[in-house]
Amino acid sequence: MVGKVGEDLTVEQGYEAAKLVGLNLLATLQNNLGDLDRVKRVVKLFGLVNCTDDFKQQPAVMNGCSDLMVKVFGAENGSHVRSAVGTNALPLGVAVEVEAVFELHPAK
Repeated sequence: MVGKVGEDLTVEQGYEAAKLVGLNLLATLQNNLGDLDRVKRVVKLFGLVNCTDDFKQQPAVMNGCSDLMVKVFGAENGSHVRSAVGTNALPLGVAVEVEAVFELHPAK
């Protein structure tokens, strides 16, 4: 999803963009690990929100990704530390970018 939150996208649309990024993170994990059961817990999410200079609801946008992780892994394993930062631009004009750290169970 592309655009600037607060200009092209609403907070709700930003939330959905962050949720889509979370789904892409899960798909990448599934593809590389073979099974999401290898994820022991979500450690940290660092989110960048492409937004206007006066936008102040970055945490509300990042809730889209955070809420998804809790839904998938449960409150105990999906809850995490998080940063939500606004920026004036992101590569390819995307609305949200997320860096994630996961703790994994050992491979069998």
